[in-house]
Amino acid sequence: MEFGNIDNLKFIVIPVLVVVFLILGFRKRQNILRNIGWKNDNIYSFLKAIFLSIGAFLVFLALLSPQKLKDEQKIEVKGSDLYILMDISRSMLAQDTYPNRLELSKKELKEILSNLKGDRVGIVPFSDSAYIQMPLTDDYFMAINYIDAIDSKLISGGGTQLLEALKLANSSFEKTEAIDKNVIIFSDGGDREPDVLSFVKKNNLKTFIFGVGTADGSVIPIDNGFIKDDSGNIVVSKLNDTFLKELASESGGNYYSLNNLSTGSYKNLIEDIGKLDKTSQREENLKTYEKYYQYPLSLGLFLILLGYFLPKKEREESYV
Repeated sequence: MEFGNIDNLKFIVIPVLVVVFLILGFRKRQNILRNIGWKNDNIYSFLKAIFLSIGAFLVFLALLSPQKLKDEQKIEVKGSDLYILMDISRSMLAQDTYPNRLELSKKELKEILSNLKGDRVGIVPFSDSAYIQMPLTDDYFMAINYIDAIDSKLISGGGTQLLEALKLANSSFEKTEAIDKNVIIFSDGGDREPDVLSFVKKNNLKTFIFGVGTADGSVIPIDNGFIKDDSGNIVVSKLNDTFLKELASESGGNYYSLNNLSTGSYKNLIEDIGKLDKTSQREENLKTYEKYYQYPLSLGLFLILLGYFLPKKEREESYV
């Protein structure tokens, strides 16, 4: 026997609080009855406390999802290897998309993960520098937790060093001996970088790029107002998709617009990913469990109701 939802251990506080409140309530009731000259029949109070406490514990046990392994078999999983390069430069805080470019990108990325099957993903945030936040994995739940942790303060500086992020992704692909190297990029653009184009072509990286933002652009908020240039003028950051489109085209990938009027671009990406060769092959254990949560849940609720409706017995009796 094992538990399928160990994360629910935090709910142990429920039966603990039930016991504490029952003890405090019993003492308070005893004091009140003593003051008016009545005596409580302790056996009923004791049974009530036992039923409620055990019932609360059984409900907690059901939340842990007790289960028993029923069957186990090995299956072959095929998929693509995908590295996600997330631009977290300060311009990604511009609010020409709601709530800002970075948050919209994270939302779109979660939609992508919820539609993948068997593909391995890794995450590389980049700005003035880059680092591998999560190596290749097919644990999408863990990936979503990493996405939630991404913000513009992970890397100091406000520039956009896409080349460094591509080098990290390529290095990871080579370590895993990946045949196809597919990269998904979220960025609001930047200057044309010949080094990036040559690196992508040389290393056979296929890029699928989301251009985040609008042509009209928006100011970039900071703690003390908005980012200004050297002349003191407020900077307006606009989507610069010219280079991004060229990079996607030259690498054999695709480009997608991402703003509040074009949400759902992830569907086009999922369709493109589906056409890729599934070169990542591995064996995984598929386990089938028999669930038993319904038994402690049913018994627990029954005991709670029994304890709740158990009649109280008091009788008049002087303590003096």
